[in-house]
Amino acid sequence: MSDVVEVDAASTVHVSRREGRTLAVPFAASAFGLLTRLSPLVLLLSFVLVFSLLKPAQFATWDNFSAILYASSVSAIVGLAMTVSFTAGEIDISVGAVMGVAAMFTAWAFGHGWPTVAAVAAALAVGAAIGLVNAVLIVAARLNSFITTLGMITALGGLAYLIGDGKTLYEGIPTSFNHLVSKRVLDVPLVVVYTLVLALLLGYLISRTPFGRRLRATGSGREAAALIGVRTSRYITISLVLGATLAALAGVVQTAELQSANPSIGTDFLLNGVAAVFLGALVSRRGHLNVWGTLLAVVMLRVGLTGLTMVGAPAWVPNVFNGCALLAALLISRAGSGGAPASLGNLR
Repeated sequence: MSDVVEVDAASTVHVSRREGRTLAVPFAASAFGLLTRLSPLVLLLSFVLVFSLLKPAQFATWDNFSAILYASSVSAIVGLAMTVSFTAGEIDISVGAVMGVAAMFTAWAFGHGWPTVAAVAAALAVGAAIGLVNAVLIVAARLNSFITTLGMITALGGLAYLIGDGKTLYEGIPTSFNHLVSKRVLDVPLVVVYTLVLALLLGYLISRTPFGRRLRATGSGREAAALIGVRTSRYITISLVLGATLAALAGVVQTAELQSANPSIGTDFLLNGVAAVFLGALVSRRGHLNVWGTLLAVVMLRVGLTGLTMVGAPAWVPNVFNGCALLAALLISRAGSGGAPASLGNLR
C-alpha cells in the first residue's frame, strides 16, 4: 500500500508502506549526493581556511597560491592523461613511467645538442609510441589493461635508467627552456596557462564532440557501444595513445621546471594522479570521470600537502595523505552508488 503526502508545489514526498515497515524518504539520499559532489570543493576551502589560520604569514599569500598552482601543473597533466584512458574504460597506470622516460629522453636530447622543438617533439613521439604499444597489447592481444600497464611500468623504468645510465641528467638544458614554463602573465606562471588551455581543449573534446560521446559510450559499456556501431577498438587505441602523449608532455614540463631529469621522476605522480581522477569523479552527478573535477582535486591535494609541509608534517605524510584521499574517494563513491563505485564500474 502506498500513501502520497503533498509537501508543496515543487516537491512530493512518497512514503511507501510494505508489511508495516516505512521506507526512508529520498531527501537523505539527495542531500548525501549533493554533499558528495561538493566534497572536493569543501575540502579545498577547508584546507585554505585551516592553514591560513595556522600559518597566515606563509600560507595566505598570493606568492604561495601561485607556487601551489605552479607545482600542481604537472600533476594536473598526469591526471588529465589518466582521465582520458579511464574514460574509455581502461586502467592505464603506466603514465608515471611514461613521464619518466619522456623526461629522461628530453634531457638526453638537450645534452646531445638537439634544439628545443626537436627535443620536445621527439619526447612526445616517444610517449605516443609507448601508448601505441599498450594499445596493441590491450586491444589486439586482449590483455588486461591493469596487468599490461603494470608490466610496462617495470619495462619503462629500466628504459629510463638506460637512457641516463642511472644518473640525473642536467647538462645542456638551456635556461630558456625553463623560461617557457616559469615566466609569468599577469603574475600567473605560463605553465598554469598552458594547463588551463589543455584542460579546456580536452574537456571540450570529451564532453562536446562526437568523438567524446563515442569514447564515453565505449567506457560505459563496450558491448552496448559496439551494438550501436561504435568502433570501440579504435577509441580505446586513441585514448591510450593520447593518454601516453599527455604523460610524456608532463615529463617534458617537469624537465623544464627542474632543468634536470632523473630515472624515477614520474614515480611520485602515479598515486596522486589516481587519487585526483577518482576524487574529481565525485563532482559529477553520476560519478563520471571529468576534466574539471580532476583539476579541482589536483589543486585540493596540492593545497593540503603544502599546508601540511608548512606546519612541519613528517616526510612520510604526503604518501599517506594521497593514499587516504584515494580510499576516501572510493568509499564515498561506493556509498553514493549503492554498493558499486560509480567511477570504477566499467574499468577493465
